[in-house]
Amino acid sequence: MAKRKNVVSGSVPECDRQEPGYTRGQILASARYRNRKDLVSALLEEGRTYTMEEVDRQVNRFMKGEVK
Repeated sequence: MAKRKNVVSGSVPECDRQEPGYTRGQILASARYRNRKDLVSALLEEGRTYTMEEVDRQVNRFMKGEVK
């Protein structure tokens, strides 16, 4: 006989979960980016939503960028 998988009702598979998106203004108002407001303001576009992971990636890429 085939075994049944234990499925928790209402759970969403890991690949289908989405992080919440935040606007540029919400991110700039957050305590997480308080020390880098100028940088985050320059990197993010108005009218678009970002996850915290996306913002972290953009900040890290800028900070690790090559100096001319």
